[in-house]
Amino acid sequence: MSRNLIIYYSRRGQNYVGGSIVNLARGNTELVVGYIADAVGADLFEVVTVKPYSEDYTACTEEAKAELRSHARPELRNYLSDISGYDRIAVAGPCWWGTYPCGVFTQLEKQGERMNILTIFQY
Repeated sequence: MSRNLIIYYSRRGQNYVGGSIVNLARGNTELVVGYIADAVGADLFEVVTVKPYSEDYTACTEEAKAELRSHARPELRNYLSDISGYDRIAVAGPCWWGTYPCGVFTQLEKQGERMNILTIFQY
């Protein structure tokens, strides 16, 4: 049986949903990857930055946009150390200005050439 890993970032709290800003106990991506992990039997690794984004959704979007413009690589609370035991790795996260939050890239770049990502999806 193959081993699957999903690396993901998800925002809890204030989020833009259906035209309004609402407070979510679990972020959208967290919900989706939970279903996928159950369906395919995957381990999950959540990307969590040391310095969290603002709780206010609008302020968060401005912080994330500034990170993207400066090509920031925010420090993470934890890093994956060894992914060699996985056959498939998926990456999931919100699509902010056409790409992932910068913390996702911090983790991916940490893996460097060892990472063999076969499936990439954004939610």
